[in-house]
This record gives sequence, structure tokens and C-alpha cells, in this order.
Amino acid sequence: MLPIVAISMFLVDIGAAEAVPAFARKFQANCALCHTNVPRLAPFGQQFLANGYQFPGTMDGGDTAKIKLDGAQGPVTLDTLSNMMAVRLRGDIQKASFKNEPGDGVDDRWAIEMPKIVNFFFGGTVAENISYFIESEYNTMESDEPSVKFERAVMQFSNLGGVQGVANVKVGRFDPSSLFSFPTHRQQLNPILPIADTGTYPPMIQRIPLLPYAFSSKLFGMSTAGVAAGTAGTAVGDGFSLLPFAPTLYNAPVQNGISIHGRPGGGGSPLLYQIGLALNDKADGTAEQRTDVYAMLRFDFQAAGADAQISGFWYNAPDAARSTLLMLGNVQYADSATDITRVGIGARAQWETVDVYFAYTQDSIDNPTWNDLPNAMMIAAANSSEWQDTATGFSLEADWRFDPNWMLGVRYDQMDAGGLERLPAGVVTAANDKINATVQMISPILKYYPSPNIALYTRAHINISSSSTLPDTNGQVAGFSGQEHPASNLENVLTLGVDMAF
Repeated sequence: MLPIVAISMFLVDIGAAEAVPAFARKFQANCALCHTNVPRLAPFGQQFLANGYQFPGTMDGGDTAKIKLDGAQGPVTLDTLSNMMAVRLRGDIQKASFKNEPGDGVDDRWAIEMPKIVNFFFGGTVAENISYFIESEYNTMESDEPSVKFERAVMQFSNLGGVQGVANVKVGRFDPSSLFSFPTHRQQLNPILPIADTGTYPPMIQRIPLLPYAFSSKLFGMSTAGVAAGTAGTAVGDGFSLLPFAPTLYNAPVQNGISIHGRPGGGGSPLLYQIGLALNDKADGTAEQRTDVYAMLRFDFQAAGADAQISGFWYNAPDAARSTLLMLGNVQYADSATDITRVGIGARAQWETVDVYFAYTQDSIDNPTWNDLPNAMMIAAANSSEWQDTATGFSLEADWRFDPNWMLGVRYDQMDAGGLERLPAGVVTAANDKINATVQMISPILKYYPSPNIALYTRAHINISSSSTLPDTNGQVAGFSGQEHPASNLENVLTLGVDMAF
């Protein structure tokens, strides 16, 4: 391991420490002004983000660090390219260990992908109180061929009515949870994506993703199929099956929509609110668009040199998913799509060199009914399936900057899944065989910062879940019966990597 770390350090030119991301260049500031342990934001950085990339308490986006161009209709101000663009490179060496070999090219050998993800960021202010953020990503992980796509693109109109901090509007593609105490992004342990086929039902999960399980859907037996009641067929299309481990709803990496946030008493108020709408497709067969609604409240406070905050949110997604069964070789859908409602709380505390934060979420669905199937026997069998209408997730992380160049952290994640609990009577050989499973993961990380914008790290994800097997389906689902459950099959993952932004 040590030779690999040494080689990684050699590959990174530590003499490039002068290269810092765009906002630090623009304001001629150290990264520590906005960050605690990069990429986590300090309170000042959170206020800078909420104020549309303007210093807290100001509306300076019209002229700060900009070039002024005079014209017949008056002056125009522009950012220089280096003040609005940044690049983030990530790559690592991974080794996974499984109880049973999952197959389909997934094994326990070392995997080297350098770089694995390259992000290009463009952000800044167009004029006073008008800002933008665009992120494009070159990704070598999600498909056989590397691709470039826009992940996020958002405009923000800050300090509406000229009143500082009361109302700010975001429009576009963005992470709804960016103002929450434990945001989907800005994690010390970047998510490691799943290896799974979600175009089949049940989804073939070769490796579960490694991310905070408070963010995941937590639901088994659900699909996003836009089909009418009584329709049977074969699942097709990427994303058909709702992966129980995928981040979604308020904690999705990106949503199309609009939100308004601010502090009712102005910029100095400790209370932050957020109200938003996200636009997605219904799963009821009508091809209509659904409007998800969410709201979040956060309270910030300081005591004895520590900064702390506590958040709570509510998110409702109407007709978001369809309860689904595989019977006699065909996919069968419940009578109607179900709403998914998520509520959650989160908190964060920072003092000196320690940063602690957590999130707890609960998802709720309706228990499905099955009355539109081809015959009475299938209806009776489907209605004998058992469904858990709630699911919970919990994530807790602590990071300690024990040295200016070193950080030690650890995260604990637990998912108590819901959704499909037991298959219909007659489909399985044992009535007590369960489909949904609890997942528990411990993830330590050690980071070395040769400069504020470069991190070399070693991290591990250790699965401490109890071993469980998938139920015997009498051969109805090939490659399914009696196999180690995907939730417990992955034993651990060891990763060595580099994360740099410039």
C-alpha cells in the first residue's frame, strides 16, 4: 500500500499549490475562508453559496473583481475566465471483496481508473444579485464509453426586492439539499456508484453503491414504469427498476425545478427556510409530469466557539413509483402508482478541528392492491405478497483535522429497507424468506492535503450487515434463488485515490 501512496504523491505536482479554485482566485482568498475540510463548507462558505456567490451581507456581484467594458449604452462588467472556471479531477485504485462472486465482469481484482471523473465548473455573477453555476462532467464510470454531459445548470436571483437575505430564487438543475445540514454533495467520501442493471426486474445488482444511505430510496420491489393498470410485460429501459440504494427525492444529486430560500429576519437571522418544486415523470401510465413539493427549515447557532445547525425537511412525490412483482415470467404492476413521502432531520456541529454531522430520513408509501391482473388466482397470489410501507436511513460522520495537512474521518450508514418484504405465497418455497434487507456500513478515510485544493486519500467501506440470502423462487427468477443478498454480498472496498481542484 505504501508504495502506491508514494507513487500517487509523486504524480501530483505539489509545487502547483498556487493553483486554487475560481472563487478563491476571484476574491484573492485562502480556501479555508469558505471550507473547513475541503470540500465541506464552513459557515462563511454556506452563506456565500446562499447569497449567490456574493460575500455574505453584500450585493457585490455587479462589479467585484470584474473587467469593466464601456459602451454606448453604459458599462458592462465581465469576469475573467480564471475567476469563473475550475476543474476537478478524481481518480482512484479500488479493490472489492465479495462473499460470492457477483459475475458479469465484477470481481475482486484491483481496478485502476485515473482519472475516473473530470468535472468542469463555471460559476459566478452576471450582475448584482444574478448568479449562475454550470457543471459538466466527463465520466468514465457510468457506461462502456466515456461521456460528457451537463450535470447541473442553475441561475439564482438573490435578495429579491433589494432586501438582504430574505428571498433568493433558484431555477434550473440543482441539488435540492445543498442548504441542508448534510448535503448530497460536498462529502468527504465521494460516492462510489453501483454496478447494476436497472432495465430488468428484479434489478440485477452486482455491487451496491457506497454513499450515505440516508439519501437512498430504501424501497425494494418498486419501478418507475409509466404503465397503465393491468399491463403485463417484460421490463425494458435503463432506470426502469428503482434501485433501493440510489439517492433520490430531496437527496437526489440533481433535480429540475425551482426553489426559494432565505432568512425571514434578513441576513442576520438564525433561521433559514427553503421551499421548492421539482419536475419529474409520473409512474401511472399517463405520461404526465408530476410536481414534487418540498420544504426545509434550518436553525443556525453559535456557542462557546462552536458553530452548529439543525435542519428538518419534508418532500412529497405524487405517483412516483409503481409496486411491482414478477409472476409467471411477466412483470405485474399494482393497481395504481404510489406517492412517496420523505421526511428527515439533520444536524452539524463544528468546533476547532472537528466536524460532526448526521442525517436521518424516513420514506413512506401506500400498501399496494392487485385487482387488475389477468385472473382471480393471480390476484389472490399478488395480494398475498407483503409490503413494508415505511423505510428509514441514517448516516453519521465525524472528521478530525488533527494536523494542518492531515484529516481522519469515519462514517456510519444504516438502511432499514421497506417496500417488498415477502413474495406471494406459492412463488417462494419458504414463507419467511424476505426480500428487503438491512444494510450497515462503516467507512473510515485518511486524507493528506499537500495543499488546500489537493487531497490524497485512502478509504475503506466495511459491510457489517448480517449475511442474508435471496428467497428460493422455484426457478422463476434465473440467477436469483438462494443467492447471497446484494446488501450483504459486498464485504468491503479499499480505495486509494487523488482528488484535486484548480
